[in-house]
Amino acid sequence: MTGLIILVIIIVIALLLLTSCIKIVPQAKALVIERLGAYQATWSVGLHFKLPIIERVARRVDLKAVSYTHLT
Repeated sequence: MTGLIILVIIIVIALLLLTSCIKIVPQAKALVIERLGAYQATWSVGLHFKLPIIERVARRVDLKAVSYTHLT
């Protein structure tokens, strides 16, 4: 019984780790990826996979063009 509980806990942790590695970058956004604290890449739109613990999303960048036109 104890072995079954430990197995379930390990499976849950593995699934959480796996789902945290999948990143979907939406349209008009970009993700800056760091590997061990150094710049690695900039991910554009699409489905991406990151290495657990080693890589992290350092910044989410909005790529929308903003127009500041004033009506007078």
